[in-house]
Amino acid sequence: MLRRTLERLVKANGGQVRPPAGEASLAPLTRTEGRGGTLTTQQVNFFETFGFLMLPGLFADDIEEITAGFEEVFANHESWELTEDIHLNQPRKIIQGVLEQAEDAPKLYRDPRVVGTITSLLGPGYEVAPSDGSLFYCDSSWHSDTYGAPMSRHMVKISLYLDPLSAETGAIRMVPGTNFFQSVYARTLRRDFTDVDGPEEVFGVAREDIPAYVLESEPGDAVVWDYRTIHASFGGGQRRRLLSLNFKERAAEPAAAV
Repeated sequence: MLRRTLERLVKANGGQVRPPAGEASLAPLTRTEGRGGTLTTQQVNFFETFGFLMLPGLFADDIEEITAGFEEVFANHESWELTEDIHLNQPRKIIQGVLEQAEDAPKLYRDPRVVGTITSLLGPGYEVAPSDGSLFYCDSSWHSDTYGAPMSRHMVKISLYLDPLSAETGAIRMVPGTNFFQSVYARTLRRDFTDVDGPEEVFGVAREDIPAYVLESEPGDAVVWDYRTIHASFGGGQRRRLLSLNFKERAAEPAAAV
């Protein structure tokens, strides 16, 4: 099933992107140019400024097969179960390299919707990092995905949430602008969020009341975001499913010897 899914994705050439009802004012967030996935200048500006971008319906035509492939991998491969402070010591199951479990998986990374999006943000010659699949039985408090990531280079995720998600049911929340991770603003928030009780202790509000942009999504939407952007998720209930494709900016060439 997963192999057939990947083969179909290779042949896909984009398609029309679904704009969300009532969100005409967010046009730069909801469309890609042409059929290959290349982002508009406005979309690139939005991503680089705020640290995330929503592409509604980018994989809507394929989401049933993607979901079936995801479920097949979790049914037939061992996953890690983690309980961490950041997830309030509730369980999360993860498979690193979830797409790479199929021999045809690399073809997905050549899908024009993926290539166009990532080339627009990281330029040509970017590097592909292992994918990951997660089952969340937990909330996720405020954090950035910088652990083990080379902060000398930009890293970008394309995340596909396989369940309809609202603010109350686990939609990812982003704090805009924290992708500028060395700014006083971002550094202060990372410090204040080190402890999961930090929001209440420092600001006197519950974790879920920290000002943020909630990216409510339907299966088939793509959430594109910078690893550095501070994010969280609340109210996700049981078995919230996430598939993420991961990419690194091309490494700088070594300086020539003088």
